[in-house]
Amino acid sequence: MNSVLTMIAGLGLFLFAMQLVEQAVQALFSEKASFWLQRTTNTTLKGVLAGALITAVMQSSSLVGLLVLAFVSVGILPLRHAMAVMLGANLGTTVTGWLVTLLGFKLSLSAVSLPLAGAGALCYVLLPKGLWRSTGLFLLAFGLLVFGLDTMKVAVEAVGQRFDVSWLQGYPPVVYLLAGVVLSAIIQSSSAAMLITLSALNGGLIALPEALALVIGADLGTTSTLLLGAIKGSAQKKQVAAFHLLYNVGTALLAFLLLMPVWPQVSGWLGISDPLYGLVAFHSGFNLIGIVVFAPFLGAMERHIERHIGKRGHHDLFADISPQSVEPALLVLGRETDDLIKRVRNYCRHPLQGRSLSRFFEEYGLVTDQEMQLADYANRLGQQPMTEGQEQRLRRLRARVREAVYALKALKDVADDLALLAESRDPGLQSFSEQIQYALERLYQASPCAELAAQHRLAMETLQRDAYSLVADARVGGISVLNLAREVDESGRHWLRSLAVTDDATL
Repeated sequence: MNSVLTMIAGLGLFLFAMQLVEQAVQALFSEKASFWLQRTTNTTLKGVLAGALITAVMQSSSLVGLLVLAFVSVGILPLRHAMAVMLGANLGTTVTGWLVTLLGFKLSLSAVSLPLAGAGALCYVLLPKGLWRSTGLFLLAFGLLVFGLDTMKVAVEAVGQRFDVSWLQGYPPVVYLLAGVVLSAIIQSSSAAMLITLSALNGGLIALPEALALVIGADLGTTSTLLLGAIKGSAQKKQVAAFHLLYNVGTALLAFLLLMPVWPQVSGWLGISDPLYGLVAFHSGFNLIGIVVFAPFLGAMERHIERHIGKRGHHDLFADISPQSVEPALLVLGRETDDLIKRVRNYCRHPLQGRSLSRFFEEYGLVTDQEMQLADYANRLGQQPMTEGQEQRLRRLRARVREAVYALKALKDVADDLALLAESRDPGLQSFSEQIQYALERLYQASPCAELAAQHRLAMETLQRDAYSLVADARVGGISVLNLAREVDESGRHWLRSLAVTDDATL
């Protein structure tokens, strides 16, 4: 009984350490992973390689899946390239099995595991926030990971020596495959399923054929995570989950029906005699074969999935990506910020052209509602642990939204005067109205450039001078032209500030 409890404790410690590793690596590499995914996934081969490499480094297929979902949702990554990244991510997860085998079974690192964890804990507590603290967290997690592996290995060996495990053998391989599916679906961790399988194989509880079937089932069971998350998710999320399921079912069938029966001969040909190495090599092998088989058909699968799952359209990205996933959340916030600023540009460029005054106020209300949603999401995101670079990106996004909405608010404050000016029969006021429309057209249509601020300043000087000459005529019609000129100028200044928020801005 003590051996079983120790085995469970070792598994719990391993799972906890894996979560810490994921947190630490996210802090150290998540921005770099995002950068790589955006720039190295324009072909199927690059997508597979990027997915495998990033997953192997970050030891988190779930984070890679979230990045992929965010990229697809915001239009950065076509579905076909996202599918290629997911192919690579499946291969990248097999690195965990190799690490577990080397660190937990073939190398004796248990003597340094606790000192390593202690050193990491000291770094995390004593060093300032940032790179060094994240490094300390990684060392702490790595030490606990090795200690949990060693604890479980010893416990499983003791279980094998104490109990007669012959009753576990003799069942057909399909039973072990189903057991792997259930195990992985319950614990929601393919890494933990691999650890359990390796420990059982090393302790003599199961033989290699049963272990092969278990890892096939464990890979298939991991699809439950995306499937559960996609039930009430967006069309993009359902599409990614559908591909993930199809690919894993197809790969599992190939591995179970074709590769597993001939694996003893293949491993002998490869010179693999150790069953632990044979298991992890089989895991990597069938995922690699799955990539070779499915990669040529990604285009056809993309068309089929989009036809049957639904077309991509705008949806509530905030409901799909939790602020706890910092890098994907920043991508989503950036996309929604761009969408809001595009709306502000259109409204400010032609405030009352083609819309009534009441419609303009209604649209202003929609913009402020969107601003509140962005602010709420940004506030929840700001409470998460972030790198300095991520904090700067969040500040820039907040500043862009703030200045853009101020630009629209300035025109909203003089919307009544703009409407009266547009209806005036006075030639001077008509000319002044056209002058305002021309200035807004140039400002809100132009792309950001060094001359834009100077052009706006000159236009506003002329507008202010002409406003003084029209004060008497405008007063008859109840129009405050001086205030109107000031607010148009203020709108432009806020808009220019929004455009000026660059990568090196300090806000």
